[in-house]
Amino acid sequence: MNANKWPLLLAAALVSAPAMAQQDAGSTPASTPQNASQSTSQNADNNAQDQKLSTSETVTVTAPGETRDVQSVDRTALLQVAPGTSSIAVLGKLPSVEVTTADPYGAYEWALRISVRGFNQNQLGFTLDDVPLGDMSYGNLNGLHISRAIIDEDMGHVTLSQGTGALEVASTSNLGGAVQFFSSDPLDKFHFDARQSFGSFDGIRSFGRLDSGVLPGGGKLYLAGVWQRADKWKSAGQRNQRYEQFNFKYVQPVGGSGTFTAYADISNRQEVDYQDLDKIWVKTLGYNWDNFGNWGQALQAAEAYQSGGTVPYPNPVSKLTSAQDPEDAAYFGASGLRRDRLAYVSYKTTLGSHLFWKTTAYGHGNDGDGLWFTPYLPTYNSNYEAVSPISLRTSEYGIERGGFLTSVSLETGKNTLEGGAWFEKEDFTLARRFYNTSLASPIHSLYDFPTNPFYTQWAYDFPSTLYMLHLQDKYKVTSNVTIEAGFKAEETNQTGNLKAFNTGLDLAPTTVASSYAQGSLESGNPFLPQIGVDWKLNQKSEVFADVAKNTRAFQTGGPGFGTSPWGTSQAGFNALTDNLKPESSWSEEVGYRYTDNRASIQANYFHVNFSNRLLAIQQGAAIAGDASLLSNVGGVTTNGLDGAASVQFGNGWVLYNGLTFSRSTYNDNYTSDGTEIATGGKIVVDAPEFMWKNSLSYGHKGFDAHIGSDYMSKRYYTYTDDSSVDGRFLAEFGTSYHKDEVGIFDQLKLQFNIYNLANAKYYSTIGTNGFIASDPTGVGNNTLQVGAPRAYTGTFSMRF
Repeated sequence: MNANKWPLLLAAALVSAPAMAQQDAGSTPASTPQNASQSTSQNADNNAQDQKLSTSETVTVTAPGETRDVQSVDRTALLQVAPGTSSIAVLGKLPSVEVTTADPYGAYEWALRISVRGFNQNQLGFTLDDVPLGDMSYGNLNGLHISRAIIDEDMGHVTLSQGTGALEVASTSNLGGAVQFFSSDPLDKFHFDARQSFGSFDGIRSFGRLDSGVLPGGGKLYLAGVWQRADKWKSAGQRNQRYEQFNFKYVQPVGGSGTFTAYADISNRQEVDYQDLDKIWVKTLGYNWDNFGNWGQALQAAEAYQSGGTVPYPNPVSKLTSAQDPEDAAYFGASGLRRDRLAYVSYKTTLGSHLFWKTTAYGHGNDGDGLWFTPYLPTYNSNYEAVSPISLRTSEYGIERGGFLTSVSLETGKNTLEGGAWFEKEDFTLARRFYNTSLASPIHSLYDFPTNPFYTQWAYDFPSTLYMLHLQDKYKVTSNVTIEAGFKAEETNQTGNLKAFNTGLDLAPTTVASSYAQGSLESGNPFLPQIGVDWKLNQKSEVFADVAKNTRAFQTGGPGFGTSPWGTSQAGFNALTDNLKPESSWSEEVGYRYTDNRASIQANYFHVNFSNRLLAIQQGAAIAGDASLLSNVGGVTTNGLDGAASVQFGNGWVLYNGLTFSRSTYNDNYTSDGTEIATGGKIVVDAPEFMWKNSLSYGHKGFDAHIGSDYMSKRYYTYTDDSSVDGRFLAEFGTSYHKDEVGIFDQLKLQFNIYNLANAKYYSTIGTNGFIASDPTGVGNNTLQVGAPRAYTGTFSMRF
């Protein structure tokens, strides 16, 4: 079979059937092993609910009885948005959560960002069914993005623990909280579902899922697949975004109280990048400006740069002055390629009337490539002659990791004592390579992994091991007062080994191994405490308070890779190994909850002390030739108030509102290359001080509709607060109608969604290329993405 035709055949097959929402069948938070004994009854109840699915929005704004701030979005709300919308984007409905992206669905990973209470994505923790996902950064060293770990339609629910997070979360990056994703379980009855979507920008998405129902022996499974194509909303040339993914899950009861689960995921993503912008480019070249996508224009731009201006830039880049960075305004193109394989097996059981145990073993493999056609290094032949002014530069990633988690819980009267361990061994590889182009063509596609580089600048191998133990006790002092206290101990050992440098073409004959750092680092803390209290004032009201300390392990990576200690010279690395401390935080909060049959309300005050903030800055001639060196630049203080309320009124109406007032400021100035940078007292980058989210939904007899909006105030993108983007207001609309028991179908459904209802123009993600100290004119700091315009999606679903 022609390999290029299989996605079309898959799509044709999937169109004949639907991806209607399954209610979360037994996917309960895995924080306590006793869920294993409850699995069967929960599945039965939820499967019954699944037959009469309501799509009214469900956002849980508070979790009664918790000693910390816990909020969740359930399967209903996840399936209410346009198919293909990232579950991360749906979390943007919650207070204190900032989510930004450059496309309508939050599917484009380079620009998808989530931050919580001033902490960015790299400082949060993420898991799927307890399996660690790392920090979900774009060039991930120890995990993968949730969009590649599970198909959106197979998600059961998502829980966010803001601020302190949960002790048992398997993460070494959760300074500011944790996001726990839970997959849905297979259904008890046989079903074949499919969902077919069409949308703006030639979008097409086909999803199908087969549920076996309960098999002989009591087990059940599902197989699911998705095939998706959509053009970028701007640009020319190679612009199609491609995505295929498959999921498998099997659940088997064992004995009278045990449950065995196996899960597997295969993902293939090919994303063509949107060009990162600055304000001058948007003003001069237009809101829709993007990469050329035209080889002739890209060649002319590269020749203009390399000639020092004697060759003119192509229109409209020629409108930019030499001080406005015309060489970076557009390239031929760039893309991100990711192939992932993820699997786990888990077992939960009761070991006695009061003792519960669960364990999970997992493995993950990733092949990744970031492609960029760069004008900064021409293509050379074996005679050291430039044959093209452009080369293809890659950042090549590889991850092989595996580990296990195990925990035991003992319930004795007023106490619930729980403890566990997490171990992971991983191998992360990273290389910077260059591939040839010609005057006639780019030779390489943005959709394929290139081969045969003419130059390898450097290549690293980062073997790592990590260990984490946790112990906690939940003690009911009285029927109304509960205290929860515990700690975790974690240790991460990382080594950077230089595998190769200057292989192929010797473009820098003076470069030696000492120009790149090698060596080992250890991070962690043997005692990270957490304590909280929940006091029920009456059946509907309660107050809670908690405090926790967390640390973040060092990030691996080569030169130019963010806050990696290895992104410097050997002399620079040696200078920091003895005194470099990992980032850490103390998070404190106090809150009030109210819940009854019609309302769910929560309000919080939170305070965070963030210490040992790490930043790669110039150190001056004293450190090995003005190398960039990871440095401790002080702390950050955050104070804020947030709250949310979900109220049902009338017949089928639900009103939701979430508000956040927060202020995060740097505590200290820092020095860069002998110059003091005045950051003390400045607002933290990408930390809006005010956010407001709301929605109004209605559901009645198969018909559902909702309208929602999201406001975010001004955000700074320089450390000295001399450059910012204005606040933005986004609105969205969705409606659906489903009919049960129609001929041979269990259910038929039509759904329609509109993103950016008012067609607003705004800056969305900031900091895609990092942040800098100062940029008062908005020139040369191409780290901004503009938001996508109004987009429509229509979906037809069927269930057999």
